[in-house]
Amino acid sequence: MHPVERQRSELRIPSTGITLLEGPGYFGKDGRVLAQHWTSILLSRGHAVHWIDGGHRFDPSGFFPSMRSLDCPIEDGLRRLYIGRGFTLHQLHALIQRIRHEVALTQASMIVVDGMLAMFLDEQIKRFEARSILRHCMASLEEVGRNCPIVLLDGKTTSPLHQQLKHTMRPYVRHRLQGTWGDREKTTLRLTGSTGVYQVTMKQSSHPIDQQQLSHFTSIVPAERLAAQAVALPTNQMEREPTILPAQQVDGSNQHRCAEMDHPGVHIPVQEQHVATD
Repeated sequence: MHPVERQRSELRIPSTGITLLEGPGYFGKDGRVLAQHWTSILLSRGHAVHWIDGGHRFDPSGFFPSMRSLDCPIEDGLRRLYIGRGFTLHQLHALIQRIRHEVALTQASMIVVDGMLAMFLDEQIKRFEARSILRHCMASLEEVGRNCPIVLLDGKTTSPLHQQLKHTMRPYVRHRLQGTWGDREKTTLRLTGSTGVYQVTMKQSSHPIDQQQLSHFTSIVPAERLAAQAVALPTNQMEREPTILPAQQVDGSNQHRCAEMDHPGVHIPVQEQHVATD
């Protein structure tokens, strides 16, 4: 037997396809910080991102630390963040169905669906109907994901129906990251995927102007709130820029070239993997 080799792997933004990010909390709320940072990276580089809120929990202040660390003007960055909120399963379904047309206008570089399965567990929705709508949603996202990476946030299983819905999603998911807490204080999030195990250090960074900025972006003036959340889509088709997420293979493998994470508020050290070779 040869000595154990050490391999290095880094957590990066997926280039294409659907990535299921499962946080340890309910419907992926603890893993949202990773999706928020990926979003901030793209916004800081002038790209648009669509964020579909399926869990009634969108909070613009969660983007402030990442955008500030990336020297991205918050107002300018949030103008390229397109928010869609579904308050019922059928509204969420409609948002996902029309995302293909919206991305054609915005030329977005990533789509995030926060709390993907939360609405599907509504007791008023029949199980057969829920699974049927989910398959329809996943098929639409899979089509869009051929050219644009899609991140779905979900959490630990809460019921047998939840488990069935996850099973329905699996054929459409290309990448999967499962999150667990690495310590009792919940400061280290361990993400396990097919390419390795990663650690995300959750650093709480308080900033005195965060609350003021949040109040500004959630102003009771409808026009200000609409501009801050960037709900309205542009009427004219935007000129497409070269994407920073090419779906290119590296060294003949199926691994895609991606953008790396680099953020002082979310520290992801290199994970050493031990592989025994003959």
